[in-house]
Amino acid sequence: MATYHQEKTSTTRRRSMGRRTQQVTVIGTMTRRILVMGLPGSGKTTLSQDLVKRLMLTHSVSWFNADTVREQFDDWDFSPAGRDRQVQRMIDLSHNCGSDFAICDFVCPTQELRDAFAADIVVWMDTITASRFEDTNRMFENPVDVTYHVCDWNDDWAKFITEDLRRNPSDTHVRSFVKAVSWRTIGTLETFLISWIITGKLGTAGSIATVQIVLSTILYWYHERLWNNIKWGKND
Repeated sequence: MATYHQEKTSTTRRRSMGRRTQQVTVIGTMTRRILVMGLPGSGKTTLSQDLVKRLMLTHSVSWFNADTVREQFDDWDFSPAGRDRQVQRMIDLSHNCGSDFAICDFVCPTQELRDAFAADIVVWMDTITASRFEDTNRMFENPVDVTYHVCDWNDDWAKFITEDLRRNPSDTHVRSFVKAVSWRTIGTLETFLISWIITGKLGTAGSIATVQIVLSTILYWYHERLWNNIKWGKND
């Protein structure tokens, strides 16, 4: 299932783990966020459309396109303050969409803005040297670190990126939850037996085990989702 939020406007395989410069409220999901960035007219929306079609065959996908988001919030201010607001909207929308993937398709012209967005995956559409917007050209900074560097646009890029993401999959939220429950069941039985042996009281042992399984399941789920977004130690 895909949620569409449309709008106008050599391969490098490195993880971008930029610092976050704005406070973000994250609610209830660990969506993998893909930033498709580059100058206006570089092919961001075309690539994003193709990625959505391919990824939605096996995952839930939300797509946030810059112009549609600006239209939704009636904010066409392209000053530094206006761009800060746009990045914050993209952060909030992508974090709270509840999908497996959130594709955010917008210029994101400076490294500071990219660090603030802190994407899991960065696609740089480096297919043109200048856009028709001189102010954007002047402020645009080449990214420090990207996951995929698209220098020559062709239809194979969406296929390559999709297949690469599937070769390095993340667990679904349901799978992480089931793993958490199965592990905590074993841990709770252990806690119950130890508490019973020490206290000699079934009621006390049951109360301790009940509190432990609820708290530990929640903590383990977040621990699992955190490690799922860390590439260190995974096979390529």
